[in-house]
Amino acid sequence: MSGSSVSPPVARLIDFLGDLGPRWGLPEVPCRVHGYLYLMARPLGEEELCEDLNLDEAALREALDWLSDYQLVTSYLLEKDAPKRWQTDSDPWNLVLKALEERRRREIGPAVELLRDCQHEAASEGPESQATSLQIGKLLSLAEDVEAIDVQARRLSRDSLRQVLRVGGRAARLFDRSFGKRA
Repeated sequence: MSGSSVSPPVARLIDFLGDLGPRWGLPEVPCRVHGYLYLMARPLGEEELCEDLNLDEAALREALDWLSDYQLVTSYLLEKDAPKRWQTDSDPWNLVLKALEERRRREIGPAVELLRDCQHEAASEGPESQATSLQIGKLLSLAEDVEAIDVQARRLSRDSLRQVLRVGGRAARLFDRSFGKRA
């Protein structure tokens, strides 16, 4: 994966992030670039990024453009006529929240629409499809609940949502320590 200057734990984590991103609806290379910039916690030039991540210039440019479009990286010049340097902020939540937004956009609305259509079609097929229509209705109800929760969660600012998730995570770990982990 990575050039010789990348330590084994960093290389493993960058590979993991590159594999994880597409599962969350995000492109692989931007996830790798973002992860590397985050881990290095300092501005890096494009040449160094290409070398360390074993990317060609076109792939890096596409990744940086994608990350820039979502305001996940910042570029600047250290000196006049010097090459651009890139960095990301120290908050890993920004990419996670972007992934959640992308999944919401791609999945919730289309799922609810498909389930409504399928339930309507199944209901119109007659009594023999009544059980199927009922089962689809249960899925539709679940999807509508998720959609309603999502709508309310989007009313929260990013900082508020982060706090809610952080408190929930801490509460879950407290329960684990107090009652033991459930299998």
